[in-house]
Amino acid sequence: MGLGFAVIGLLFVIGAVRLRVGVPTEPQPGFFPFIDGIILIVLSLLFLIQVWRGHAGESHAFGKMGGPVLVVLTLILYVATLETLGYVITTAILAAVVLKVMETKPGILVLVSLILAVVSYLLFDRLLGVTLPRGLLAVFL
Repeated sequence: MGLGFAVIGLLFVIGAVRLRVGVPTEPQPGFFPFIDGIILIVLSLLFLIQVWRGHAGESHAFGKMGGPVLVVLTLILYVATLETLGYVITTAILAAVVLKVMETKPGILVLVSLILAVVSYLLFDRLLGVTLPRGLLAVFL
């Protein structure tokens, strides 16, 4: 499983580079997915080291894997559709999926997802000057 997440992290990095990463002082649309990919790779490698050393703990034959698998698939789709759909739409969907996995009530899920997407867009794009993909909402943004 650790190797699978490392590969997913690598796919994030590749997708982020295609979006343009930029530098910390001038981040581009792929900057945060790039950082997320690096973090996923590092955590996967740490997990693999623990498994190799025999310190990974007990496993319960995949347990409740549906939620984490759904989040990972959504993250992959997030990177793949960010440029086309735009930051606000993809971020709202990603937040909604994560909140759904966390068993958040539907009304709160929708409200928090929309607020997170719009406020983070305004913060990064308008206040910090980070160029984020506008996608389908380009007319309104």
